Amino acid sequence: MKDFIIPKVIKNLGVIYLNNPRKLNALNFEMIKKIREILEKWEDDENIKAVLFDSLTDKAFCSGGDLKDLYNNFINKDSCKRKDEFFATEFELDKYIASYKKPLISHWRGIVMGGGIGLSINSDYIISEESVNWAMPETSLGFVPDVGVCNYISRLPKALGHFVGILGRGLEASDLIKYNFSHVYIDSKDYEKLIEKLIDLSEIYEGEELIEKLKIEGEKYNLPVKETFVDKNYDKIEKYFNKDSLEEIYKSLEENLEDEFAREIYDDLKARSQFMLQVQFEKYFLCKNLTYHETVDLDLKVLNYALEIGEMEKGIKSKVIDKDYQPKWREMSLEDVEIEEVKKLLEVEK
Repeated sequence: MKDFIIPKVIKNLGVIYLNNPRKLNALNFEMIKKIREILEKWEDDENIKAVLFDSLTDKAFCSGGDLKDLYNNFINKDSCKRKDEFFATEFELDKYIASYKKPLISHWRGIVMGGGIGLSINSDYIISEESVNWAMPETSLGFVPDVGVCNYISRLPKALGHFVGILGRGLEASDLIKYNFSHVYIDSKDYEKLIEKLIDLSEIYEGEELIEKLKIEGEKYNLPVKETFVDKNYDKIEKYFNKDSLEEIYKSLEENLEDEFAREIYDDLKARSQFMLQVQFEKYFLCKNLTYHETVDLDLKVLNYALEIGEMEKGIKSKVIDKDYQPKWREMSLEDVEIEEVKKLLEVEK
């Protein structure tokens, strides 16, 4: 089997390359376990001063979890006793990374979604390129943005947080800089120069001092932010999503269906799991008061529930397996969603 994870040590820098270009580096169970194994080994290696997450394809850092692997080997496999083992293992890796003892650097380019964001969002230094398409589109698959990322989405202004979390729309490199999701925005041609400098710095510095020195170097290549899709449409995002309930968002969209922007969003939301949309709407506010680790634990609880009621199975089967794009959700209308069920699901033990 091809090595989808390739570790490499360059002087004092450990590099973990994601190497599954056919699936845009989508993470399967074996890849998750191997990343953990490498990180644990390097954490105890005194010669390694920092770790870099990178990709060997320019099309993606990581497109998320390998949903086909998840469906075939866990969700739809009768002999699988732990349907949530994939997620539980992935989430433990993400929490481990968030507490990693050595500096972590990540290189975002191309598709950066789902599990790929979870793997890298807590890095000490994130390098973004122009090609980045950053998104958490899980509500179209019968669950919600997971891997603790709602801890970050909840820091966005309310309208944008719902646009990104409920609707799953993407952010560009300039957005990631503006909203402090990424540390530096560079031209791809300058990436190797910056990494060569990181390798040099790692021979002299370690810990926070290494990251501070790298930030100074990164500033030499930092590009000015550009106007993005979000910038161009911010007034409309505010108009439709700066609401205190999901019902109000729908009402605002319904009243403006002559606006192509509103109509397209309205149709998109109507085609998603209404229960999970409601869960994500409430979760945006809840996660403002949770730590990253608490958010990850809540995510596992929500995903287990999505498995239990069948929404995740329907979503992945329709979008990834059958590709008919017509999942029959448990609630096809928002009016059928029981808000008490949502609130009970989102109860967090402190």
